[in-house]
Amino acid sequence: MLKKKDVTNPTNAQLNKAMDKIEKELHAIIFMYKTDRHKYGNILDQMENDILQKKDPFPKTVSKASTLMEGWKAKSGNYINKYNEANDGIAFETDGKEKKQAIKTTKRRK
Repeated sequence: MLKKKDVTNPTNAQLNKAMDKIEKELHAIIFMYKTDRHKYGNILDQMENDILQKKDPFPKTVSKASTLMEGWKAKSGNYINKYNEANDGIAFETDGKEKKQAIKTTKRRK
């Protein structure tokens, strides 16, 4: 980080500022890897592939990581998501006392 700014002999203030920035970035990366791999696995795979191409895809703060993951829309690939439109994780309890409705029949015309 300091090398990019051509700082060869950093001061204590410059070192502390750089270390704080690195710590924030590390917390953001840890936050992303501690989330649900089934739900956010695609975004993490894509970011890992971007790293192989020498890109820097990871957010720099936990707040930015949270915002990114909250708004992420991707196809569910290799990861199985048990919550879909038909099963969104909500369960309802029944008491077993269902009301039976009479079925009306119509007479056929001859």
